[in-house]
Parts: sequence; structure tokens; C-alpha cells
Amino acid sequence: MTDFVAKRIRFQNGERHSVLARPSGLPVHEVTLYLNRYRRKGRAANTIHFVCASLALLYRELSDAQIDLLQRLRNGRFLSLPEVARVAEAAQYWMDDLSSDNSESGSNVIDIKRIRMRRKGPEMERRAVDVAVRASRLRYIADYLEFIVTYFVVTLSAASRSELEMQSTVVLKALRAEIPPVSRRSKLGAREGLSEEDQDRILRAIAPDSPENPWKRAFVRRRNWLIVVLMLATGMRKSELLGLKITDLNPNQPKLRIMRRADDKEDSRLVEANTKTNDRELELTPVIMKQLWEYINKDRHAIRAARKHRFLIVADDGSQLSSQSIDKLFLQLRGACPGLPVTLTSHVLRHTWNERFSEQADLMGLGEAEEEKARNEQQGWATDSKTAGTYTRRHTARKGRELALRLQEKLDVADQ
Repeated sequence: MTDFVAKRIRFQNGERHSVLARPSGLPVHEVTLYLNRYRRKGRAANTIHFVCASLALLYRELSDAQIDLLQRLRNGRFLSLPEVARVAEAAQYWMDDLSSDNSESGSNVIDIKRIRMRRKGPEMERRAVDVAVRASRLRYIADYLEFIVTYFVVTLSAASRSELEMQSTVVLKALRAEIPPVSRRSKLGAREGLSEEDQDRILRAIAPDSPENPWKRAFVRRRNWLIVVLMLATGMRKSELLGLKITDLNPNQPKLRIMRRADDKEDSRLVEANTKTNDRELELTPVIMKQLWEYINKDRHAIRAARKHRFLIVADDGSQLSSQSIDKLFLQLRGACPGLPVTLTSHVLRHTWNERFSEQADLMGLGEAEEEKARNEQQGWATDSKTAGTYTRRHTARKGRELALRLQEKLDVADQ
């Protein structure tokens, strides 16, 4: 099977971008032109990479069907309805082999053997992606096909141009009809925060001196404990945590700043650790801040390579910790603590913080508007943001159940 790979690149000025690499390693020229439209608009590097990976899916499917898209267009012909239906079908499945970040090693070299090992044979069941992911893939693919038709149509004769435009209009309409609606109504099974019991279980298990702690090295034990504590204490994203620098800590007060630093030259990771929301300052308890400074001055300082950069959270060799390492941390934690939710990830801790925030707001008697304003400020959201609803499902459901039961208690339904 031919491999087209969405590959991240990093320029000397710190800017991240993505290219679609052919099996030969050379980029697909037309895709590069298309992605530059997003780059000029200042779209986030992760957004551009998602677009690139979506187009890698398109080119892989066309290659498997032995379709030369450019030759088709040069001949004044477009894809057929069955051919785009094939692409729409493929867009609903995971395509792990379409993206190679190599961010763990920091290398820009694509290991073709590793990519091929991730291929799933025909006998293995494919995993379906979220409906929103499939919808986004198909939108980008349709938009790219429309772009490339416009790019080539000017080179054709009037008759061929008219035929190509007519074909592409019909086929792209059919492709866009395949884009599934993304329902906002389904809430059952949506991600929620951890229960108090699970929170306590995790904190006991990862205490640096706990016999349940799944990590062997003292530095890793202490660092991972600090990662979980900071996430539970502040609700920050893993990218925000990984983007923290020692200079973001206030040396005189228990406060830290979460800053937006797009294309940070000091960040050597291909997948940059960045902040999606507004800059903000968060206050910590003196106890947590003391532990943080002890980690910096003792554990982190003892690793010579870590002194070459200012990022707070580092790997045990002193390099900047990757996003994949955070994911691995929670995978190992689930394995070490049977009974924890299988969905436990760093983002679940963000949901947990928001639910705890709502509970504390109730105890303090805050009104809805006051609570919303305080939460948005703490999470870096816009003043009028309604994002909180995504993160407070457990709390909202509990309040709803309590209200519903009180209504039922008022009904006169004694045994008849």
C-alpha cells in the first residue's frame, strides 16, 4: 500500500507547519499551495496538520485505486461518484498511519517501517472516528478538490473547462451531501470528571513514596505527582502545562502565569506546547507552590540538560516533555490502578476541576452569572463564553436529579 504522510515541520524562527509527503519523501506541491492559505490566515499549527492529515487520507485512497488526480484534471475529467463515495467511506475510520509526528525523538525522519507496522490488515476491525472528525475531514477534502479544480481549469480549452466544471459541481455536491450532521443533543456517555473516590485513589497511588506508584525513578515519581496535582488544582490543559516556563512563576507570591506563545523559538518540539485560550494568572496554595519550587531547585536542577532551557516540566533526560509522554503517564496510571475509568486522560482532570469548581461555587452561594464570570477568568475563556457546559455535565446532572426527585416527592402517589 502506498503511503502519503502528513508530516510536521519546524522552521528556524519557531513556526510550525505541515506538508503532505509522497512515498519518495517529496511534498505534494498542490497540497502545499492549499495549506499556505491557512498559514497566511494565521491558523493554528494543529489545525493545519489536521487539514494535511485529511488530505493524506484522500491521496492514499486515490493511490490505492490507482487514480492519478492531476492527470485526470489535465485531461479535463474529474473524480466519479463511486470514487468520492470510496473516500467518504474511508473518512469514517481511524488513520493512524497517515500522520508521523516523531515528536518523541525530535527527528524529522519518517520511519517507514514503523508506519507500515501500524497498518491494519483486512481481517482486523477498523475503529470509527467521532462523527465530528469525519465531518471535518470531508469538508476539508471537498474544499481542497474545489481548489485544485480552480487551479487547473484555467489551463484547459473552453470546451474541456466547461466539462470539468460541470462534472466537479455534480460530484462535489454529492461529496458534501456525505458530510454527517454533528448533533449537539446527545449527552449520554459524554466525558465527565472523576468521582471524589477516584480522585483520592489517584492521589494516594501516585504519591512519591506510595508502594502503588507505577514509576521506578524518584525524579519521575515526583514529577508525575506534580503534573497530576497541578492539573487537578488548576484545570489547565496538558499543552498549557507543557508550555509553562520557570519564568512564569512568581518568585514572591504563590502565582503562575499561563501564556500564549505561538511559534516559540525556545520550544524544540515538533508538536508545540501552546495555549488555546487567553493569557491568565492563577493562584496556588502556598503548599503546592512550595512543592513546585522544591521540584525546580532540587529535582529539575539536578538534571544538567534541563538547565539549557526554561520549560518547567522535563523528561528524565532533561529534554522538553512531549504530549505523548503525558498520554503515556495516564495509560500507565490506569494500568497501575485497576478500577479507574478506562477513559482517564489528562483532559478528564480538566472536567474534574470544573465540576469541583461548580460544587464550591454552590457552597459559597455564588449566583450563576458570578460563577460563570469567575470560571471564564480562571480558564482563560472569553467573558461571555458558554464553554463551561461541556465540562460540568456530572454536576449539572446531579442538580437535575435532585430537583426532579423533589418534584416527585410532592406527588401524592401513596400505595393504592
